[in-house]
Amino acid sequence: MRNCLTIDLESISHRYVTERRHLSEPGRRSVETEENRRALDGGSVASSTRRMLNALREHGHKATFFVVGEVYDWHSDLIEEISEQGHELAYHSHTHTPIRTVDSLNKELRKSRKLIETFRPKGFRAPRVWIRPECLSELARCGFVYDSSTYGPYSASAKISGILEIPISTYAPCGEKTLALPRPLPFALLRNLEIPFGSGYLVSFFSLVSPTLVSYFVRKSNLRGMPAILSLHPWQLYRKPSDPSWQRGLSRIGMLPYNLPCDRAFEYLLRSHSFCTISELIEDTGAL
Repeated sequence: MRNCLTIDLESISHRYVTERRHLSEPGRRSVETEENRRALDGGSVASSTRRMLNALREHGHKATFFVVGEVYDWHSDLIEEISEQGHELAYHSHTHTPIRTVDSLNKELRKSRKLIETFRPKGFRAPRVWIRPECLSELARCGFVYDSSTYGPYSASAKISGILEIPISTYAPCGEKTLALPRPLPFALLRNLEIPFGSGYLVSFFSLVSPTLVSYFVRKSNLRGMPAILSLHPWQLYRKPSDPSWQRGLSRIGMLPYNLPCDRAFEYLLRSHSFCTISELIEDTGAL
């Protein structure tokens, strides 16, 4: 069974944009402007992504890259490379600012006009995997086909407000789940007895236990006849020894598992499973 590996193509600085209120004052200033965000990145998003591309090519897999618009502005050649290598380009906002309203969504879309007009992405994922149904209606109006901004098993995929909602994978011991938006990570963890193994957060956390643990849940999902949708970020892989992420003053202790490297888990997944793009999976399963 083919599964989907999705990459939220963002810089470490974009992670801090969504966590601004948990940063120290110097940390907030470091992500205040695009110039500061690019300086904080220091080229790491391009180098990490190219190493990911090499690994995907070596193992013969295709992935879906949800691109933050600023990364395209900084490294348009990188985005062209991803497309030329047969991967899918989808959209992940322009600045990684949380999207709470249709107006905030449209503001991000306008900033990414060049990226969207060049590549015509079919898919969208909201920062922090948090979106409201009224934003799905706007995405459909703008020509998007699917969204992946929630958590649940693949069997819960459904058309909502004109958009096919494809959740990042969870595994529940028993019972089918239905989607309700917004449905962020803590809800899945605390209220529904689900294990959101497709989340990059859990990939890093599970890697502390064993690099094979996420693969175990992929197989469990496949045995139920469902593909797994996994999500990772470039800044989770191939970290430099001098990675200054801990120096940003991030006080949200619950986010610390994201600082755990998961290179070995990533390599194990590539060796153990078959991966395709979300658009290919939609075509395979006839989900539309």
